[in-house]
Amino acid sequence: MNKKLPPTNFSIVIPNYNGSSFVSDCLNSLIKSISNCPESKFELIFVDNGSKDNSIDIAKNITKNTPILNTKYLILDTNYGFAGAVNRGINRAKYPWVVILNNDLTMEPNWFELISNTISQNQDKKIITFFGTVLTKDGTKFESQGLDFKIQGKCLNISNGQPFSTKALKNYSSNALVWGASASLIVYQKEIIQNIGLFDKDFFAYEEDVDLAYRLNKLGFKTLYIPRAISYHLGGGTSNKMGNFRTRMDTKNWIYLIIKNYSYSVFWTNFGSIFVERLRNFSGLIKVTVAKYRLLSLFYLPYDIVRTYGEVLIKLPKMLQKRRQIQKLLKSTNYKL
Repeated sequence: MNKKLPPTNFSIVIPNYNGSSFVSDCLNSLIKSISNCPESKFELIFVDNGSKDNSIDIAKNITKNTPILNTKYLILDTNYGFAGAVNRGINRAKYPWVVILNNDLTMEPNWFELISNTISQNQDKKIITFFGTVLTKDGTKFESQGLDFKIQGKCLNISNGQPFSTKALKNYSSNALVWGASASLIVYQKEIIQNIGLFDKDFFAYEEDVDLAYRLNKLGFKTLYIPRAISYHLGGGTSNKMGNFRTRMDTKNWIYLIIKNYSYSVFWTNFGSIFVERLRNFSGLIKVTVAKYRLLSLFYLPYDIVRTYGEVLIKLPKMLQKRRQIQKLLKSTNYKL
């Protein structure tokens, strides 16, 4: 006779900024998925970053008659970015496992069932992050099967852009450890990520999940990839409306990540490749700005270059302070895995 598994309880955090065009699909798929996981308890923390559209009303209308999903609304007065919004949601969470869910993502009905069973069966206490297969919105291509970190300062989504099929998934039929995973849809053990500082709010948006994964890896924690837990991601649903925003964030946030996390030996050993990758970021900023703004880039480009690298200089002392805090955390004998 099989032993009954203990239920896994989840707090789901959805950050939202003007997501009226896709929040309905996200919430309906979420409700369907949690209904297939009746042994678990759920709460939804919907964190709104000062939206100007009717996305909050849409969300409230969908969740008001859903007793299986206890919903809290955290309405912020301005846009605090992905990291700022998610951190606020995590700190309000009451359950031990927190799910970060982008508002432009939908999931298969068995997603929570697969995740919950895997967590319940897990015997390795160092595995504190769980992640499934993320496909493009139409389901034809892989978006991510986890993250592949490169020491020169870039991180690739595994299998990104490769064709997806049921046959292709059979090649990844077993759960596997990966370096880290995108926060588009991810499960963390709440206590651990709170103890190590959550997402860095100074990143505002993008690469904050890589930064958190780097810290988790340095502390010996692990991420488990569950191939058959499938979701679908529109990707850039918010940032695509914001010009060269993502490119600017990527450019400065990689510098932040390196300053905060790299040891001196790692930095100087890999200085050449790190420098070349930062030049590629700079070149990408130029190309994207020109493509987005065309003639107006004559104004936007110098302004955005000064703004992007100026923010790095302004926040340099703060990043160095965070570096000291991280080094202290890594050396602490009181921190137990």
